Amino acid sequence: MFCISREDLEKAEKIYLTKGKKNQSDVYIVEKDGKKIVVKDYKHKKGWTKLLGVIVSRLEFKNYKKVNKKLKCFPKAYCMPDRYSIAIEYIDGKTINIAEENERYCFVIDKIKQCIEKMHSKNIFHLDLRKRGNIIIKGLDIYFIDLASMMVLPEKSPLIILKPLLTLIDNSCILKWKQYICPEKLSESEIKKIKVYNIFRAIWVFSKHNTPKLKR
Repeated sequence: MFCISREDLEKAEKIYLTKGKKNQSDVYIVEKDGKKIVVKDYKHKKGWTKLLGVIVSRLEFKNYKKVNKKLKCFPKAYCMPDRYSIAIEYIDGKTINIAEENERYCFVIDKIKQCIEKMHSKNIFHLDLRKRGNIIIKGLDIYFIDLASMMVLPEKSPLIILKPLLTLIDNSCILKWKQYICPEKLSESEIKKIKVYNIFRAIWVFSKHNTPKLKR
C-alpha cells in the first residue's frame, strides 16, 4: 500500500492550500515517487486543536476507507503518516467556484445527484456538501472531499431513524448548486423550495454557507 511517513513530510517541499488557521488543519500538497499527495495535518497546531486533530484525523481516514470500497466519487485514502495527519489522493481539478453561472457546467448537478443517491443507498451521508470547497470538478467527473462530518450507518444502527433528516441535509445542496451554476434552469417549484429554505436559513443560529441570491 502506498504511504508516506512523518519524516517524509518534514523533508518534503510543500504547496499549501490552507495554512495557519487556528482551529483548522494545515492542508498541503507534497510529492513522493512522482505521485502528488494531499495532506491534512494537525501536527503543528496547539492545545485543543492539536488534540482534536488526532480524533478528527482518525475519523476522516476511516470514512475515506469506507467510501473507497463502495463509491468512485471520492479521492483515495492512502495512509495516516502519523496520528495527526491523513494522506489522500490529489485530484487535479477545481472547486465548484469555477462553475458559477456557467451553463456548460450544468452536468455537475446530475453528477452530484447521482453520487448522493448512491451514498444514501448505502446509508452514507456526507452532511457538508453546501460548502463549495468540498466539491471538486475534474473534466466530466466530480469528487466529494472533507469527510470529517460524514456518517456511515449500519442498517441495524438505532440512528437509522435519522435517515430522512440526513438525506434531506445532503439533498439540500442540489438546489443550491443548481441556483449557483444554472439559475435559468430552475423550475417554479424549485424556486418556491429555495424561498422556503431561505426563510429557515435566516433564523438558523449556527454557521451558514453562502447561498447565491435568487434572481427571479
